[in-house]
Amino acid sequence: MAKRSSSKLSSETSKVTAVNLAYYKALSARDLRAMEAVWTCAADNILIAPPANPHSHVGWAAIKRNWETYWPTFDQFSVSMRVTKVNISGPVAWVHGVETSHRRKTTGDVSSSHNYGTNIFVNRDGRWRMTFHQSAMISKNSKAWQSASK
Repeated sequence: MAKRSSSKLSSETSKVTAVNLAYYKALSARDLRAMEAVWTCAADNILIAPPANPHSHVGWAAIKRNWETYWPTFDQFSVSMRVTKVNISGPVAWVHGVETSHRRKTTGDVSSSHNYGTNIFVNRDGRWRMTFHQSAMISKNSKAWQSASK
């Protein structure tokens, strides 16, 4: 019995990991349609970003407006996550890890950062979808930054 339960959890962990990866692919591609496939697109969605000067965007409409304004300021934009932990409790899952972000603004300014990222997903009708994302910049003077840069 424990094996079956463990197998199911492993399967669900793989699904959560896959949708988490899909989020970062959509983010890096600056693809709103792909984002709509990842998020629940509901009034209770929350995005707290960007990491350097975070603002709380509540509701899918506000999140979408944020990206429509933010993304065009970049010629290049990519974000990935090295997952530290995936947790699942019933119909809720959360993923924590270290994000690596690279940006080149349309002005030519280049920057990068390492951020703590937290994503929360809910399982609706057998499908995991994002409901919350928060990114917090890691100080360049911290041990975490040095570890993430390796």
